[in-house]
Amino acid sequence: MKCFRLLLLLLFSINLFAQESDTIHYKNLVEAYYDKETKKPLYIYDNIKGIIVDTLKNIDTKNSWYKIAILDSEYGWFKIKNIQRLPNAYKNYGYENYWVKTSDFLISVDHIDKKHRAYLYDEPTNESNKIHKIDSFKTVHVTETIDLWAMVSFKVGKKTIRGWLSFKDQCAYPWTSCTKY
Repeated sequence: MKCFRLLLLLLFSINLFAQESDTIHYKNLVEAYYDKETKKPLYIYDNIKGIIVDTLKNIDTKNSWYKIAILDSEYGWFKIKNIQRLPNAYKNYGYENYWVKTSDFLISVDHIDKKHRAYLYDEPTNESNKIHKIDSFKTVHVTETIDLWAMVSFKVGKKTIRGWLSFKDQCAYPWTSCTKY
């Protein structure tokens, strides 16, 4: 019992000293993960079309990936809050207000239960037209963000589907769904 209390106290202490930049889940930002299938490294830039400040090679281990929290998007670029390597060998790279190209970033679309359906919209608002229903787990490319909405695309056969995905249906983890409620 004493070991359990000591462990609990240690975990609580670590949590108290954690910095905000070490946040793993952002409730006020769109997040995405870097495509494991791409062979291209992830370049971090100091500005749009600026100087490369770091190069992150894609992670070879099966259960690790890079995740970004997105502050803004412009002209094919994401301005980031941070980059993290998760979950194995966790590392927070920081790079707040730095930029990455939008290519090769993915979001998994939540499919929490059989009653839940995710929709793509023609505008980043729930009041706009629903243009596509996603009723199973799907991985989509994210190319733009507005507030908590993500412009995503994916192929159905030879046709490319594009639309706005609500925050509640976004997940920045490749093999699971994320509960946003």
